[in-house]
Amino acid sequence: MTYNLLPLRDGSAAVVARGRIEGQEAGRLLSVVAQAQAQGVMPRTLIISSPGGNLASALELGQALRELGMRTTVGAMAQDAAGGLAVTGGGCHSACVMVLMAGVGRSVLPGSKVGVHSPQTHVTLRGQRYVLDEETSRRLAEPALRSYARYMGVSPALIDVAHRVPHTSIRTLTASEMNRFGLVTSRSGRRTAQGNLRGRSRSRA
Repeated sequence: MTYNLLPLRDGSAAVVARGRIEGQEAGRLLSVVAQAQAQGVMPRTLIISSPGGNLASALELGQALRELGMRTTVGAMAQDAAGGLAVTGGGCHSACVMVLMAGVGRSVLPGSKVGVHSPQTHVTLRGQRYVLDEETSRRLAEPALRSYARYMGVSPALIDVAHRVPHTSIRTLTASEMNRFGLVTSRSGRRTAQGNLRGRSRSRA
C-alpha cells in the first residue's frame, strides 16, 4: 500500500493507506509514524481503502495498529471542487477487514463497502509455489483468524460468515451486520475527519 500523512486541525494526524496489501506493511506504517513523531505529530487514525492482499501481512499490520492505539476508518481522500481535501467512501475487502478490526475505534464512512470471503493459502515447496484448495485453506486459517478477531473485540462469527463465501466471490456486509459483529464501534467518522482536515497530505512509501 501507499501511505500519506495527513495533518489535522486538532494537532494530530491521520495516515491514509491505499492499495493492495503487500508484505512488510507493518514496517511501512511504523516508518511513517516514526517520521511523524520526529516532527512532533502522533498519528491517531488510519484511513484505509484496500481490495485486500497478503493475509499474514494484514494481521501483522493489525497488531502494529493495536499496539499504537490507533483508530481505523474505511474511507479515501479525494480533491474537492475547490482543490481542497475531502473524505469520501472507500472499499475494504478480504484481508483489509483484518486491518479494520484492529483499530481501538472503528468506523466506516458513508458510501464505503466492506466485503469478506474465504482466505486463499499458498505453500512453497522446493521453490515451487502451490495454492491450497479452499477447504484446506479454511481449516488451516480458521483457528488463528477466530482468535485474532476475538482479541480485537470482534465477534468470531464474522470469520464464519467469511468462510462460507468462495475466495472468488465477495460478500458485502450490511451496516447492521458490521454493528452486530462489532466490526464498527461508531456510526461514521465523516464529520470528525472532514472537520479536522487541513492542508495537503504528505506522501510516504
